[in-house]
Parts: sequence; C-alpha cells; structure tokens
Amino acid sequence: MRKILLAALLLVQTVGCSGSDFTIPDPVTPPAPEKPEEPEKPVVQPVKYVASAAELKALGTLAAGTVVVWRDGSYADVQAELRGAGTAENPVQLRAETPGGVRFTGKSRLNLAGEHLVVSGLWWRDPVPVGGKAVVTFAKGSAACVLRDCAITGDNTPEDAATDTKWVSLYGSENSVVECTFRDKRNIGCLLVVWLETGTTPRHRIAGNSFSRPVSLYGSDGKAINGQETIRIGTSDFSMQQAACTVEENYFYHCHGEQAEIVSNKSCGNLYRRNLFVECRGTLTMRHGNGCTVTGNYFFGNGMDGTGGVRLIGEDHTVEYNYFEGLAGTGYRTAICLVRGQQSPALSGYFQVKNAQVRNNTIFDCKYAFNVNYASSGSDQVMPVVGTTIADNTVVSSMVACAATPAPQIAWRDNVLYDCKQSGLTLPAATSAPAKPDVAAAVEAIRSGAGCAWKTE
Repeated sequence: MRKILLAALLLVQTVGCSGSDFTIPDPVTPPAPEKPEEPEKPVVQPVKYVASAAELKALGTLAAGTVVVWRDGSYADVQAELRGAGTAENPVQLRAETPGGVRFTGKSRLNLAGEHLVVSGLWWRDPVPVGGKAVVTFAKGSAACVLRDCAITGDNTPEDAATDTKWVSLYGSENSVVECTFRDKRNIGCLLVVWLETGTTPRHRIAGNSFSRPVSLYGSDGKAINGQETIRIGTSDFSMQQAACTVEENYFYHCHGEQAEIVSNKSCGNLYRRNLFVECRGTLTMRHGNGCTVTGNYFFGNGMDGTGGVRLIGEDHTVEYNYFEGLAGTGYRTAICLVRGQQSPALSGYFQVKNAQVRNNTIFDCKYAFNVNYASSGSDQVMPVVGTTIADNTVVSSMVACAATPAPQIAWRDNVLYDCKQSGLTLPAATSAPAKPDVAAAVEAIRSGAGCAWKTE
C-alpha cells in the first residue's frame, strides 16, 4: 500500500512538471474582516480662561473640543459672544469656573453663534432691560447649541410695562434650553421665544427648566397687558409653518404674566409632554397653528382663581393623558377649552377647531372640566367645533359645558362623569366614584428635577 501511494505522488509531480494544465491551486486566503468605524475621539484642547467679553472675543472662532472657563466673580454690562464650530462628540464649551459663581448684572447679555456650543453654570441677576435685546440669544444659523444649568433671575428689578425684552431668543435649529432656572421677569415681553424663519424647521428642545413669573403688568384699563407669556413658539405670521419643537418636563409655578397664555403656541407640530403647572393663572394655549400634541402633563390650581389647563384653536390637535385638579378658571381658562372660530380669520385671528382628539384625560374638582364650542359674548367667533372626538375621559365633581349654538360636530364617547353638572348636553353619569389616581411620585419627579443644580437664592 505504501508503494502505491508513493507512486501516485511521483505521477502527480511528473504531470505538473510536463507543462500540463493540471496544477495544484494555491490555498484561498479569506478577506480580512472590515473594521468597524471608530467613533470620533475627543479632541483635547488646552483650557482657556477668560474674565471679560474682550478676552472671549480675542479667542476668535473656537475649534471643536475647546473649553473656555469664565472665572468666578460679578460682572456688569458684559456683552459677550461665543463663536465656534463644535461637533456632537467635541462641542465648544463655555462654563463658569464654579456653577453659579459667574454673576452677570446690568445690561449683560450673551450671543451664541455657531454649531454645537454648550454654555453652562452662568447666572444673570436682575438684568436691566434693553429694548429689542434678549439676555441670551441663539443667533440665526445656530445649530445644536445648548444653554444648560444656567439662571436668569429678576427678583430685585422694578416693574416695567414700557421696555419690551425677552430673556431667551431662539433662532436656528435643534438648539436646546435645559435644566435652567428662570424666575421673576418683571418687564413686558415674553420670557422665552422661538422665532421661526422661512425654510427652517427649528426642532428646538426646552426641557427640565423651572419657570416662575408671578408679577402681572396692567394697563390703564385695569387688564393684564398682552405679551407676558412665559414661552411662545412662533408668531402669527409664521403660524402655519412647521416648528416641531419639544417642551417637556418643565415646572411652571405662579406663571401669571398676562393671565391668559402661560405658553402660547403659534406654529405647527409641537409636542408638550410631561410638564407640571402649579397655581398658574392662564392656560397652555394652542393660539395659532395645527397638529400639536399635549400629552401627560399635570395641572394643579389648588383653588386659585383664574387657573386653567389647555385651550384649543385650530386643526388636528391631540390632548391626551393629562391630569387636571383644582382649577378654578372659567371662560377660556378652564381645564379643557375648545374655542369657536371666526369665519375668515386673519393669521392673527381665531381659526376653527377641526379634527381634535381629546381622550384619556383625568379631571378632578375643577370649576369647569370642559368648556366646548366657547366664545366670549359679542364676539364674531361663529364657526363651531367640528370633526372632534372627546372620549374615555374621567371627570369628577366638575362642570361639563358645551354651547349648542352654532351646533358643534362632536363625538362624546365612553367618558366617565361622576358628580358633575352639565350645560348644553346630557351625557350618561356614573353612579360610583372612580378611584383618584396617585400622581404624587410623577409630579415630584418633574418638580425636583427642574431647574439648575445649584442654588439661586
């Protein structure tokens, strides 16, 4: 057998050497596996220290990964600009040497111009209003910039009904204001504004902030002056444009302002989620624009007059899974108000409510749970609510009202009403009280998590 194998091997070698086509193929080497793309490594830049707007300006446009530390101290009338080109992995950072240790006063303000800029730990105390200027501005063209863990407080400022200013103005796209404290703005003008620009969908995020605006400024007619909102997203001119902003997990306490609109929605496609409103005179108002969602929010009035919930104007809004308790407002300032529209409204007018979905909300002990198809007396709001479903809501010890003229087109379905008065409609009443949900833990999580991490007292 051994001789046979040896002979076969010699035959193969002979054939291979004679120029025959028969050859022994080389072994196939498998291709090397592709290496996964490595994430961008953090860029290590030397930390730069500044103590003035001039020193910050001298640094020029900052490269990705640059960290600028503003030295602790009190600084008056600082007009600074942060310019940079960061990336998601390597943002440009401007931070206080100690969170809350940098205190700007007087006419101080900051402009953010660039991409992926992160500002943290700064405190503007008692800002002096400068007409047409904001304390913090996200510039036009800015993108993915963040204001985090900062504060603007006006506890010791005089009341000023003449000088209209904003505290935060947001232009650009995908910018964020997170975990900041805003307290006691005492001059006219919205506290935080999202400005829309032609061709740009902002997609900003306003999250985890603490807001308080207890002072209301009044006109000679004795009424609160318009334009004292805490947040406004858009303007009537751009109200039919998509904004797609998210407002979530913010704490609103004693946000009275103009006593009508705590938050004024004036654009389309915004999301209001898991916010907490406590003793605020006014409502989260869909004033202009369509297709917004209000979900999982908490409203507590504690019997304070003028406290309200959500007001709807326009088309395709959804109000769901919200909790309302102890709201004492009437008219537009009820737990959920669906407003009659005007026949041919201007952009600044009242558009007809169409295709609203109001579902799975819980309402306890409010003066008005629903005020539907409502308009103030003598108004030209004659277009009724249409194509709307109000379903699966639980209402206890509250008024349910719906104006029958003009006749609305509303599907009331599977709502649980216990110990409720009704006006303009007759819905089935529950015979046993539904259990009151325990929302304390969820409410406390929002309240305790909102605002900057350091003390502003």
